Amino acid sequence: MAKARQSTETAKALVSPLFAWSNAVLKGGEMMLDSMAAAARNAKEIRVAVLPDGDTPQRRPASRKAKRKARRRR
Repeated sequence: MAKARQSTETAKALVSPLFAWSNAVLKGGEMMLDSMAAAARNAKEIRVAVLPDGDTPQRRPASRKAKRKARRRR
């Protein structure tokens, strides 16, 4: 059955270039959807490391210039 479908598509492509173009676009869309589905399947397996806050350096106090700019923005 797949062989008959393929030969029918080939015959239509020879007759109408628009059919060939639209078929290529649809195949490209199908491949994009397949790759998105594979990425979604693999995204569940991704693990992300979270670093504790104890290792982060202390924030420096804001400078006088930064404080003045903050007041002007308000």
